[in-house]
Amino acid sequence: MATYRDASDAVDARRDEIVEFLSEFVSIPTENPPGRAYRDGSEFLQRELNDHGYDIEDVSVPRDVVERHYPDRADHPRTNVLGHRRYGDGPTLHFTGHFDVVPAGADWTRDPYDPVLEDGNLYGRGTSDMKSGIAASLLAVDALEAIDADLSGTITQSMTVDEETGGFTGLGYLVDEGYFADTDYCIYTECFDSSRVCLGHRGVLKFTVTSKGEKAHGCMAHDGENAIASMTEFLSRIDEYRETLHARTTDLPVTPPESRRADISATMVDAGYSENVIPDRCSATFYRVLVPGESVADARSEIESLMATAQDATGATFEYDEIMFAAPAEVPRDCTVSRTVARHVERRHGDVEFVVSPGSDDQRFVVNDAGIENCVVYGPGLLEQAHVEDEYVPVDEVITAAKVMAATAMDLLGDAGAT
Repeated sequence: MATYRDASDAVDARRDEIVEFLSEFVSIPTENPPGRAYRDGSEFLQRELNDHGYDIEDVSVPRDVVERHYPDRADHPRTNVLGHRRYGDGPTLHFTGHFDVVPAGADWTRDPYDPVLEDGNLYGRGTSDMKSGIAASLLAVDALEAIDADLSGTITQSMTVDEETGGFTGLGYLVDEGYFADTDYCIYTECFDSSRVCLGHRGVLKFTVTSKGEKAHGCMAHDGENAIASMTEFLSRIDEYRETLHARTTDLPVTPPESRRADISATMVDAGYSENVIPDRCSATFYRVLVPGESVADARSEIESLMATAQDATGATFEYDEIMFAAPAEVPRDCTVSRTVARHVERRHGDVEFVVSPGSDDQRFVVNDAGIENCVVYGPGLLEQAHVEDEYVPVDEVITAAKVMAATAMDLLGDAGAT
């Protein structure tokens, strides 16, 4: 019978191979927005899955679905990739991760799409967030194949797009189309480092409020209605609302601890045409964070109430335009997949930290929409490296996470006697 040690050794033996794979993967600039090089990314992944014996599904998203969620990006095709390995009857373990990355931006000291290995760290956009998670899950299954682990069931790997802008045409689309209908266990390989098991995330509501007034010449301001003035009234009410939200806390282990409360921030303001024109429109964009236990519907209702109060106070008209939402998600610490992953994290680290993400991610589609409680986030990337310049991932993190994933699969799919 194959053992955990056998699996660990098989992972170690593929260290150079996984660095090569991850370097090639990171060199594909799958930036989102707008959805750059998605086809190149999906074709690369399909080649890799094919070379490793997976049954492959190419799940392209219809243009009308893309237009519904991202109307300004429909010219960039969205393609998600699935691979299946079947080992007979038994449960299905689904590893999933996204291969879109945020734009590299400026201030890098190296080419973000020419990965470099230095002092055990691989540098490049997407190394931590989160192409290393996909690399780790693929490496884990390769190791199990190499040792002929006695598995019963199915391992599915899905690689999706658009997580960085809501995930609606990525993992959300796969869930909507029934690709998780037979899933028993799910590990979402987002970056949290290999010593943590993530049980859920806070939610978010992104929206814009526009106040409407009437234009006038600056020298005859009395003939107009200044939209900036009415927006100032609304913003003052947002400040009061923020204090109320800060009193809404959660006992869940959100990290960092300062994020264990609800919040709202104004993130963009746009108004005015010229220094001598009274503006008739002022728009402000907001980022409302929800703690588990809050609902998106209630958050919307509270914003609408604030708008109505500001409208009564100013006489101005306010309009609401929603950008996106993500409901909070949480799973029990003692669910089967959580306990199993945690047991093998402890074998590697001597301890395990259970956390809840301060932001939102695609886990919510699996937990909230597909109704799968046995879904945790576990991956090798470093949370503090997400979205920053000179992003990197320690290769040791990828190796350790792959060992945990391989041992977890051995337990969940039948080789529970491994030692």
